[in-house]
Amino acid sequence: MSSTSFLDQVEPVSKKDRTLAILREAIITGKIDPGAPIAENRVSQRLGVAQGLVREALIELEHQGLVQRMPYRGTFVTKLSREDIEKIFRLRSELEALAGKWAKAQAKAADIAALRGLVEGMRQGAEKLDLDQFYKNDLAFHRKLWAVSGNEYLVDALERVVVPLFAFFLMKSTRLHESYIESVTIHERIIDALETKDAESVQQLIRETLSELKEEWFTKLLPKEA
Repeated sequence: MSSTSFLDQVEPVSKKDRTLAILREAIITGKIDPGAPIAENRVSQRLGVAQGLVREALIELEHQGLVQRMPYRGTFVTKLSREDIEKIFRLRSELEALAGKWAKAQAKAADIAALRGLVEGMRQGAEKLDLDQFYKNDLAFHRKLWAVSGNEYLVDALERVVVPLFAFFLMKSTRLHESYIESVTIHERIIDALETKDAESVQQLIRETLSELKEEWFTKLLPKEA
């Protein structure tokens, strides 16, 4: 897939935030391949914005872990190795479980309703095998959970740790239909736990869920590296 073909489908923009949003969306939805280069001048020409704005957007994407800027080589969409993913999951398991524990104390009825709405969006995406819809709602679910924790520093850390995983694995989505449906069920269990379980139980459930997810991804989506 061409690393810039997605740009043919967007309208010219003039602001940094919009440029950032377009590039970020393209990476998260898998419209640019992991490891693919992003040429500042090409993006600048396609979007009709100054090259400096594109450079600023790419710096922000680097902070989010979505791209890697390599001296004298350019900017590339993040590509993760098995070792990278192992390290990320170990950190994510602890941070997101902590977010769930804190969210238990903070969650209001409106927060629970919002989480259930996002899970319903996941369900609809799973039933249609609309992976864009599924993953957008999946990521939004986790972001909402982090936000409910009430700690913006934890949210920032999880954003950097987790978003590259979503971006990287979206293009490796060879999971069976039943797997997506099961994922919906697992997310529902997390919401149920927020409503009915104690904080430590929520924390443990999220930790166990992420451990199972890591094993699935390693087994089904990532071949062993030589």
